Amino acid sequence: MTTPLPEDSSFEDILAAWQSAADDFVELVTPLAQEEWDAPTALPGWTVGDVVAHVGWIEGILLGQMDPPHEPDWDALPHVRNDFGRITEIPVDLRRRWPREDVLIELADVMSRRATSLREGPQDASLEVVGPLGVAPLGRVVQMRAMDTWVHEQDIRAALGRPGHLDAPGARATAAQLLPGLAKIWVKGAGAQPGQVLRVVVTGPELTTERSVIVGDDGRARPAGPEEEPTTTLTMDWSTYLALACGRGDQPESRARVVVEGDAGLGERTLQAFTVMI
Repeated sequence: MTTPLPEDSSFEDILAAWQSAADDFVELVTPLAQEEWDAPTALPGWTVGDVVAHVGWIEGILLGQMDPPHEPDWDALPHVRNDFGRITEIPVDLRRRWPREDVLIELADVMSRRATSLREGPQDASLEVVGPLGVAPLGRVVQMRAMDTWVHEQDIRAALGRPGHLDAPGARATAAQLLPGLAKIWVKGAGAQPGQVLRVVVTGPELTTERSVIVGDDGRARPAGPEEEPTTTLTMDWSTYLALACGRGDQPESRARVVVEGDAGLGERTLQAFTVMI
């Protein structure tokens, strides 16, 4: 059993979480057979191999590695429905023409070079750098990469029926990255009003935590203390939290596993808006 990375984690701890997620991802996908590589995942239109290509591509662009121009046959890709989807689909579609071994070679290479780059520094978590979604502090970018890599490892494990690593360092980084999203969920998703408190309890068994947010008079949510009575409490296990927060699996089935106490209407609206990972 473990807990999320603390908010004041050092860059060394964040980097260690990313390194663990990267190593675990490479170790999982390297020995996959072709039929496993071609297996569909829960991500619309993407196979296991597509997920591997995506992870390698992102680490590559963070190293300044650019792809040649490529225009997919969009009519053959109906799962792509917006501009963000087009951005992520282009490099994946390009790599669909590569042998499996070439995608794996690229993955191992960019992970190794990215690790070297991060170790050599500067190791300043507050340093503003260019990340996948724009300029952000280095610590946040590395933690986001730990989350993305670990969650995609879970996507592949789910596709292959090989669950595991739900308490790995990447899981701790993922929880730390997802939990702050509760404030936006509570205000913008559920429509909570000033003074109303959301408490979320994650029961494990692999990772446990409890977080509360309260809406202030300015309409913004902030962390709430244990003395502030919850308006709504949501209790769920770690796997259910992940499925809801990351938009994976059967969402109605996942919501049905959550115990809702207090204001049930607010609870239902919160669960409907629970996805925070792009």
